[in-house]
Amino acid sequence: METIYYQLNPWWEGNPPEAGIRRETYLRPLFDNRDRRQVEILLGSRRVGKTTILRQVINELLASGVPPHDICFLALDHPALSGATISDHLKAFRTLFDHPRNRRLFLFLDEVQDSPAWEVELKSLYDTEQLKLYCTGSTLALLARQGGKLTGRQITTTIFPLSFPEFIDFRGPRPKLAEDYRYERLLQEYLVTGGYPEEVLSPNPAYLPNLLEDILARDLLRLFRVKKPAALKDLVRLVAASVGGRTSFNRLSSLLGLSLDTAKEYVGYLEAAYLTASMGKWTTSHSERVYSQKKLYLWDMGIKTICTGSGDEGARAENMVYLELRRRGIETGYFAESEREVDFVVGSVAESLPIEVKMLDAIDPKDKRLAGLALFVRRFPAVRRALVVTRSVQATVPFHGLELQAVPLWRFLLDAGRFLNCVTRSENGRRTDA
Repeated sequence: METIYYQLNPWWEGNPPEAGIRRETYLRPLFDNRDRRQVEILLGSRRVGKTTILRQVINELLASGVPPHDICFLALDHPALSGATISDHLKAFRTLFDHPRNRRLFLFLDEVQDSPAWEVELKSLYDTEQLKLYCTGSTLALLARQGGKLTGRQITTTIFPLSFPEFIDFRGPRPKLAEDYRYERLLQEYLVTGGYPEEVLSPNPAYLPNLLEDILARDLLRLFRVKKPAALKDLVRLVAASVGGRTSFNRLSSLLGLSLDTAKEYVGYLEAAYLTASMGKWTTSHSERVYSQKKLYLWDMGIKTICTGSGDEGARAENMVYLELRRRGIETGYFAESEREVDFVVGSVAESLPIEVKMLDAIDPKDKRLAGLALFVRRFPAVRRALVVTRSVQATVPFHGLELQAVPLWRFLLDAGRFLNCVTRSENGRRTDA
């Protein structure tokens, strides 16, 4: 076991970990809050970069002067480690370096759900030990299974696939803003490739299909009672083929040959594994919000590519705008009345921002494709601004008594905060469970 510990912790022998390209959006808050007691839990899809971010935090701790022997990283899905409890590993760590019980240590637990009774262990360690704990997990079931044992003791951070700015940084030096044609080319690559870091750095046609199989098998089939495993993959394909379209569980159950309750469960499983996400209707009626049709999206466009090919630019664009809103912790929903629709509405009735995604190369306020926006403005006259995300148009034009701002998708994704400045957002999707 000691050999495994040293293999996982090369800094004990003077070798810093390989930490890849820095993801400052997540790294900086995690490092800056190193003195906070709460357990830091990183959740996200398998292979989305959680382990790499932990290594980046370790590098920052080492650079800040934390002694190497005060930091321990454990890959709890390692066959040699998964059978022992976290407390057993901590005792072995202390024994290796003769740490006194009152010495504050940093413990990194990768894939913590693979450790026996991890929920009880984390609560006990938090309550009795001088530790800063960092954990990762690959499903939302991680939070559900702890059953309140970590209430008030955890900070949860959702790790997303690479954002468009991160994608550009992973591909090389960022172009100048005057070279907009280069951003447009990079955007087209991003919409097809997606944001899984390894696939962005070293594209391989077998990588994403294998990853999808791995997620379905390792993160779902072993956690949930799935009676029809093939239906999960079929459901992923259905979502990929109808991204951004309104759907109902009745329709899904009919297409998949499942009962209504089973269809709902399977959608929940895919959301728990960070493969799909759903969005409800933006409405002032609580019952309508609960019972209205949902829109379904994917967490990564690379998954759509392997399911449906590289086309469908408009659906991909809408999906990426949705993910950018989620990445910023902004609650949103769609507006629909009859056949007219607005893709996203954020904010309250008193201060709302409707957002439409249309791959346009010219903007005309009378364009019938903007009929949903026009209807929304009539229904909610307090609206002062509307946003249209386009293929190439950047302009501001009058629109039914308000300001209609058009912005190319690449510019929106590059600096979304600039265009969402009226919206309240959370800090990088982090939350404290109180």
